[in-house]
Amino acid sequence: MTHVLLLVALIATQQQRTAPLRKSDLVRLLSAAEMSTGELAQLVRRNCLTFDPTSRDRNDLQLMGADRTLLAAMEECARRKASRRATARPPPAAPPATPPAPPPVFQVQRIVVNVSAERSGFVSGGGQRGSVGAQLPRALVFEARDSAGAPLSGQAVTFTGINATIRPAAVATDAAGQAHVGVTLGQRLGSATVIGSIGVVEKQVAFNVAAGPATQLVVTCGPSSVAGHFAIRPDSAVALRVSAQDGFANPTPLLGLRAAVADARVFRVLAVVQDSAVGTVTLKPDQAGTTSLAVIANGMRQYLTVTVPPRAAPGKVDCR
Repeated sequence: MTHVLLLVALIATQQQRTAPLRKSDLVRLLSAAEMSTGELAQLVRRNCLTFDPTSRDRNDLQLMGADRTLLAAMEECARRKASRRATARPPPAAPPATPPAPPPVFQVQRIVVNVSAERSGFVSGGGQRGSVGAQLPRALVFEARDSAGAPLSGQAVTFTGINATIRPAAVATDAAGQAHVGVTLGQRLGSATVIGSIGVVEKQVAFNVAAGPATQLVVTCGPSSVAGHFAIRPDSAVALRVSAQDGFANPTPLLGLRAAVADARVFRVLAVVQDSAVGTVTLKPDQAGTTSLAVIANGMRQYLTVTVPPRAAPGKVDCR
């Protein structure tokens, strides 16, 4: 079965040069970086697309690296398709076909038709919510059926993820016409998309991606982050901005912000203010010297060494 799936993928790659491109084709080409966006735009202009791009499609492809040139080529293709649909004439009516002779009573015949776009698609596992980098608890299930509603077994379904990883990436449908895969969410907050492709039929499903648990505190002074040892102005109060991030540097809620200074003769913690996203620790220098500051939130501590110099450095920079 693995050889069959690889053969299907190889055939699809060869046809990609001349056939209209699916959304999953664009995602794979952008993620593989085998072609520049300019070359990909030329391919879209030549081959066009199998789908009419929606705002969500454009946003997904921009996340994968699509630029204005590629998006313009997609819009040009959509306009050409719309123009052809508007000017297309209906084909002449075919002469009535002679009905075939009925088969013998004892003969049972089942005609297998192509995959139905209306009856095929994701039937389970979509819409789940998870944190960045997490594997979703329920499998994602794609079901293939023909136009009569009968399940199609042994059909190769390929899966493409945007801000998600799918394993396995290609699988054959079982006797019930279903393909089951696991989904691991990516590193970005917001949404993830999985595209299932079987022949020319493509369906997509979305997931919600939340931040993971806080793993680090980020302290900034003005536009710059501070860590280790830094100096503050001796002649005015200084505000430090505190936020929490998960393991992929996504912002997480800030909980229980506090601050403590080792030697309050050097500087004092004048105020601590926070909301759900960010907090501020205001320091008031009192005399020249060096001491440590502990910033505490989300069950974590970040220790900083802070120096108050005898005189202010030139300029209006609060921290150096």
